[in-house]
Order: sequence, then structure tokens, then C-alpha cells
Amino acid sequence: MCASCGVLAAFAVVILGFGGFKGFARAAKFASVLRIIRTQFVGESDLDDVTDAALANAIASLDDDWSYYMDAESYSAYQDYSANLYQGIGVTVTQDKETGGFAIVLLTKDGPAQLAGLEVGDIILAVDGVSVQNGTVEDMRALIQADYGKQAMLTVQRASGEQWQVAVSCEEIYTSPVRYEMLDGNVGYIAIANFRQGAGEESIAAVDALMEQGAESLVFDVRSNPGGQVNEMVAILDYLLPEGDVFIRADKKGHEAVESSDADCIEMPMAVVVNRDSYSAAEFFAAALRDYDWAKVAGEATTGKGRSQVTYSLWDGSAVHLSKYSYLTPSRTDLYEAGGLAPDVEALLSEEETTLYQTGWLEPADDPQVQAAVGLLGP
Repeated sequence: MCASCGVLAAFAVVILGFGGFKGFARAAKFASVLRIIRTQFVGESDLDDVTDAALANAIASLDDDWSYYMDAESYSAYQDYSANLYQGIGVTVTQDKETGGFAIVLLTKDGPAQLAGLEVGDIILAVDGVSVQNGTVEDMRALIQADYGKQAMLTVQRASGEQWQVAVSCEEIYTSPVRYEMLDGNVGYIAIANFRQGAGEESIAAVDALMEQGAESLVFDVRSNPGGQVNEMVAILDYLLPEGDVFIRADKKGHEAVESSDADCIEMPMAVVVNRDSYSAAEFFAAALRDYDWAKVAGEATTGKGRSQVTYSLWDGSAVHLSKYSYLTPSRTDLYEAGGLAPDVEALLSEEETTLYQTGWLEPADDPQVQAAVGLLGP
């Protein structure tokens, strides 16, 4: 092939990749702006930062809450988030009003904090000698994560008032998205925090464990569940539901991809608890069970996200997270168009109960939404 023919062929590929001559003109325009900044701007500039900002704004201009651009650092953090991984010491905290420090409300089992002897109720006052009192949880997290791969020196106060210092390793920690327990009346309770990596397998294991303990009915709690990965949601639905369609997604041309369940299923009374912060896979999980008349739903109307995103990795480690599909329930309901999933029985939390729920202190027996779900299980 002659040299000029090769150039023309490459030029044609570029034009087609940008969506024709008009698309190529847009790319050329952006390149021109970068050149002007590089050659004419009197101040300091970082063209990588300029490019990241431009791409972030390009996706933001779509006016879609679920689509966004991630630079390389953000995308790396997102990948950990999607795998239920984070860098830390294995604690969940809430700010203590009396001291301004951060009281531990949950400990990751066998996590660094628990292994170092910390207990629920202990209050973190400082990290590496820097006070966190009256600061933000983000500030404290940043101080701890700065010690990733090392040990953070915490100043801690116990309920008795005793203070001491303890070294705690900052590690990459896997946080299980599923917890379960047996409630009165042989009701198996399963809280699913998200449908990210591991949620399907661990939810199935929770169902099996509760059935072995004698569970005669199940309550699934997907409140404040932000969704996650479709395959994780489908895994647990396939385990629970009889044969049939469980999840449908359609692209911009209306082409459908259908996820189905086999004939094996779990037959016992079920209910699902949702709230206004149940998003995406969480609300479709509840909707699918109800579409099959396999479960009733209690709580509050859900968000109505109804859109599926695909993450496109770029060559430099950055990525675009873009809404690509519409979700449909087994009955072909678009929850985005419907404005969310309305519960069979509405149940609300008081302000005090909401605070207890958010900090992990609201027990199922005292939780009006969980008890409303239990009430739907029948006699």
C-alpha cells in the first residue's frame, strides 16, 4: 500500500471512530483548545487535569445522575468499592456528642481493630497524635488511610473514661455485604447492604444457614442498598424463584437481554423491606419477588433508578461509567417510568429510629419496617 493510501485509511478510521466528519470536527476543536492552553496560557497548566475536567463535564452534560467520568485514581477506588474492599482498620463509627470523637458502633469480624482489642463503644479521639475531635469522619478516614500498609496510632477512650494508645494496622479489608439472624417465630432475617461482588453467594449461604436453623419464613432487608452488579442480584433471584424471566434490560434500540431462573426454588413465605434509598438492583430484587407473588414488600417507596450502567475502561486507567440499558421487571415494568416501587404496606421510621438504624443500633424487634414485613408473612 502507498504511503498516502495508508494516511487516508488511518484518517478514515479516525473519522468513523468520532462519528463522521462532524464528530471528527468536535475532536479537532478540543485538540485546538488544548493547544491554545499549552502555547498561550500565561499561568501554570496541567493538560491532564484539563482533559479530566473536560471529560467529566462532558458526561455531566448528559444530565444523568448515574453516568460519570472517573480519573485513574477514582476508577481504582471504584474497583475496590465494587469488590466490597476498602482501606481501613475495620470499624464503623458515629460522632460522639460528648467528646466530639468517633464512637465505634460496628467492628469487622477479625479485622485489624478487633484484633487490636478495640470494642464497640470505644471512642477514637486522635490518629497519629492528630485530634479528630469535632472533625469529620472523612478527615479521620484520610488520616487512617495515610497509614495504609503500616500501623495507625490511635488515641482511644473507653466508656469508663480510661484513655490509652493502640497501634492498629491499616489494611485492605473485605466487608461482607450480607448479615443474617433468626428472629422470633422462626423468621430468617437477611440484610443485604449492596449487590456488589460476593453478595449473591453470601445471600444464598445465609438462606441455607437459616433454613438449617429451622427458618420457616424469610425477610430480606434491602434498605439503603445502592444496588451493584446485575449478576449478583440474578444469582440470588435464580436461587429463590421458580423457572421464568427474572430480569430484562433493553438498549437504546429496544433490543432486550433476558436473565432467567431455573425450576429449582425456595418455597416459603417471604417479605422484603425497602426504603427511599433502595436503588437499582435492590428495588428490582424486591420487584421480581413480588412479580412472581413470591414475596410482599414493606417500608417506603423506592427511588426508581431503572437504568443500568456499563463501565468503559480507557487506556490511561481512567473510565466512563455510562447508562446503557433500561431495566424491566419480570412483568416488564420500568421502575424509572413508574417512579419507583410502592410497598404493599407503608411503614416509616421516626427521627430517633432513623438515627438508630443509620448507626446500626436499631434491633429488628424494635424496627417498625422490619416488623411490618414480618406481619406480611401471614399466620
